[in-house]
Amino acid sequence: MVDRSLAILGAGVIGSSIIRSLIGSGKDWKIIATARSDESLNKIKKMGIDGTRDNIYAVKNSDVIILAIKPSQLINLADEISPFVKEKLIISVVAAAPIKWLSKKLTGAKIVRAMPNINSETSSSFTVLSTNSNIDAASKKLVEEIFSSIGYYEWVDEKYMNALTALSGSAPAFLAEIIDALALGGIASGLPRDLAYKAVLYTMQGTAKTLLEKGWSPHYIRDLVITPAGTTIRGIMVLQGNGLKRSIMEAVLEAQKKADEIENYLFNS
Repeated sequence: MVDRSLAILGAGVIGSSIIRSLIGSGKDWKIIATARSDESLNKIKKMGIDGTRDNIYAVKNSDVIILAIKPSQLINLADEISPFVKEKLIISVVAAAPIKWLSKKLTGAKIVRAMPNINSETSSSFTVLSTNSNIDAASKKLVEEIFSSIGYYEWVDEKYMNALTALSGSAPAFLAEIIDALALGGIASGLPRDLAYKAVLYTMQGTAKTLLEKGWSPHYIRDLVITPAGTTIRGIMVLQGNGLKRSIMEAVLEAQKKADEIENYLFNS
């Protein structure tokens, strides 16, 4: 049975949003976070938790460890903390780092792989989780508690993790590009900037909510909107002609390809 002592190694955007969500959850968490810069350490301490540059100190004093660093930093970090992780719950949000590699480097630890996204900033993340057979029910429940505090979570087979890193992990950036383009279109049509952005953001939020709650497919909601010789079909004709769908599909595939390249270069060599 794991305790509610948690270390976040690398309190960047995702790590800090997890900290804020856990602090606001009303649960009794003892949190230590690590960072390298004075600025980041000051931000950690302003949240009322223990901030340090000492990863080993953080690991020794915690039963749950979240690895929230860049893939290129993971090899050295794993070597640094590996003597101190036995029986601890390790949750890696490091892109492309496979459970097999983590289990080999962090011998004796219980390993979970997670991929949240930037929407954890507003407790609206879609987080995918994967693990192997060595995790107990209590640890799994604790993982779910952590990630439910930042949004929605779903357990998946690890074989989908790189694709989901490309999709749900990268998609906020892809969607931001689409939002920006739509808003600029509104501005080009004569709308004030603030009104254009507000119209796009609320429309996108509402469309996602409708699709989720109604269970409709995207093409169904499209067909409800378009009318013969209407405004919407004229715009869709332009989108199709410019290859919007293909461009977005290729963006996801390229992001997955990069995740696969990182995995093969850093963790399968």
